[in-house]
Amino acid sequence: MRFGSGLFDSLRRDIPGVIWAVGFASLLANVSTSVVFAGSALYLKTVLGVSIATIGMLEAIVEAIAYGVRIFSGILSDYFRKRKIFLILGFSMITISKPILALSRSYGEVLLARATDRIGNGIQASPRDALLSDFAQKEHKGECFGLRQSLAVIGSTLGGLFGIVVMQMTNNNFEIMFMLAGIPAITAVCILILFVHEKLDPEKCRSEKRKIRIHDLKLLGKKFWMLMIIVIATMSARFSEVFIALTACGNFGMDISYGTSITIIYNLLSVFVSYPMGKLSDRMGRTTVLFIGIIFLALAHLAIGFAQDLTMIFLGTIFWGIQRGITEAMFATLVSDYIPKDLRGTGFGTYYLIVSGSTASASAMAGIVSQSFGEGAAFLCGACVSCLALFLLMIFRRSLAV
Repeated sequence: MRFGSGLFDSLRRDIPGVIWAVGFASLLANVSTSVVFAGSALYLKTVLGVSIATIGMLEAIVEAIAYGVRIFSGILSDYFRKRKIFLILGFSMITISKPILALSRSYGEVLLARATDRIGNGIQASPRDALLSDFAQKEHKGECFGLRQSLAVIGSTLGGLFGIVVMQMTNNNFEIMFMLAGIPAITAVCILILFVHEKLDPEKCRSEKRKIRIHDLKLLGKKFWMLMIIVIATMSARFSEVFIALTACGNFGMDISYGTSITIIYNLLSVFVSYPMGKLSDRMGRTTVLFIGIIFLALAHLAIGFAQDLTMIFLGTIFWGIQRGITEAMFATLVSDYIPKDLRGTGFGTYYLIVSGSTASASAMAGIVSQSFGEGAAFLCGACVSCLALFLLMIFRRSLAV
């Protein structure tokens, strides 16, 4: 009781209410989105008969769209000095995408629905993280980003459970599952409207809007751009998680109704590590914690790449969840550490744009390699790229210290 009470008091004291509200909105939005994330790939393959290479290309396209939009929404949130309106717009598009997907009967229609979902996700992401940076105290920044990450991943986990329950109850009816997934997204929009506000600076609100200049990219700083080199290498090994589910169902006979169990496993592990590792990074150092995360990324690829049965697939999924919880929280926190206060939206937008190029190319290449040599070969390639990211982090680690 004393430990639990102390932890609750610490969370309440160190983390502002706005961050909690954004975190719970992210939780509900991720319940909705995670159903679509795994379900749409299985729907394309099992119902529409789309090839895995084409699915990989779809994932590359929608992720590129999502992350590409983030730089523009980030820059615009700096220009208007407002974050909340972009969060509401993004979450509203996430909501709209669900009935579109439920009514889809072709690859093009699924692509439209997924693109709408990912554009919405992209619009809200940079302003969301900029808003968190506005409210988070410096000494608790890792803790705040870790908490938001944990709440978001709890949503993804609940979404995976939601998918399994609905598929079991409806005899694998994808349309009903996609339609019901819109309910938590609507609730997330309501939370944003009612409980999130800007951290207003009276002097800046009275001043002119901030000019948009290419020169601002240089002002993000040397440490930021060194970090981006690590981001490119790491995210080039982080192709879409749907390949894990496709490997489990396609190569090891797992029933498609349990396809979202992969999502549940790696999300649960991500939940368990995001907050404590974020808090640890406030004391131990971000780059040390990041190094640990990338090691687990390499281990995940090796476990799945050499898998002979579902046990190894699930072990690799556990490692995947651990690395995801660590690396995503650490990259976001480091970006927040490095960028100037008035360029937070621009900085996060630039970061997400770089992530988009890396993950999009990774998903496209994973689809091509899987089609030609099997899914295991794609994961072994991912292990090699992970080792490159570790090597680069070792080179830049001292320079990246906060």
